Amino acid sequence: MMNKLSGKKFSLFAALSLVVIVAGIILYSLLGFNTAPDRRKSYTFEVKYEMLLQVFDQEDDLCDLCETNFEKGGVSYKSREITSSIDASSFSNTTDMVLVYTFGADADVTVLDDCARAVNAHEFTDAEGTQTAFVHASYHANSGFAFSTAAWRGAIAIAVAAFVALAYLTIRFGVSCGVAGLVCCLHDTLFTLAVFAITRFPVYGFMPVLYAAVAAFVSVSLWMVLCIAMRQNFKSPDFASLSRSEIVRETVKRTRKPFFAVAIVFAAAIAVIGAIGVAGTALSILPALVGVAVPVYSALLIGPEVCAMLQKRLDKWRASKKKGYVGKKKAAAQESDPE
Repeated sequence: MMNKLSGKKFSLFAALSLVVIVAGIILYSLLGFNTAPDRRKSYTFEVKYEMLLQVFDQEDDLCDLCETNFEKGGVSYKSREITSSIDASSFSNTTDMVLVYTFGADADVTVLDDCARAVNAHEFTDAEGTQTAFVHASYHANSGFAFSTAAWRGAIAIAVAAFVALAYLTIRFGVSCGVAGLVCCLHDTLFTLAVFAITRFPVYGFMPVLYAAVAAFVSVSLWMVLCIAMRQNFKSPDFASLSRSEIVRETVKRTRKPFFAVAIVFAAAIAVIGAIGVAGTALSILPALVGVAVPVYSALLIGPEVCAMLQKRLDKWRASKKKGYVGKKKAAAQESDPE
């Protein structure tokens, strides 16, 4: 049934893919992807102080000191929070307090450094001039979304692997398999991106590239499963009565179990990574399942027909070359005896 469906309605599936891809390109050009709010780079300004500042009602003075220096430097904070922190380095296990200011990525590091110096140099004293507590201010950068860089590098690595696999397909299984694999790979990459552009599914700004790379790699992997079966069937005497284009279609029909087994393995791997990852990972990884579903569609309904058409043309070309070939000895005899 799958064989007949893919053969008779190939034009319908090709038109459907073309419509989706073109619509995705148009929507992406007009609206881009629906990017979820990324956690961008930010800065945290922390002041640790002893609880004695609470006893002497000097916490507000500490806040005023910090914020006055921020205002002088021309920077503004996004949030302020006071929390307690156990000082593990203390034998008495005392509880210190932490005053935390959060700044955006555009904060001037020089100003934050000057503020830290001013706070550290300030002495909090009581009415008699005795120092009430020690404070220590510092700042550090928050790198933002931890796996953004890894996602880009992963996408490049997957794309390179897909390219190498395509080259192997062409050398190992012939031009028709290599070209059909390239068509599926490009189709799956663009189709996957189009799905996110059309559905407006929220994604982190850097993740669509990873989804497209996953689709490309899965596409080549699934197509390789079919190519291995095709190569075996080309040599099998059971298929001697069929043309190569017919063998391609028949192979798809008989290779469903290993084909879907590989697809399920890819889907399960993505699902497990999304499930066991830290908070927020699932929302970033699980959409990559689209990069598995799309290659299944193209490898069953588009790739075999492209390969069959190419194989049919190659068979005709080989037959014409073979028909016109007279052999070296016969050609030499014809030259020596023109009559």
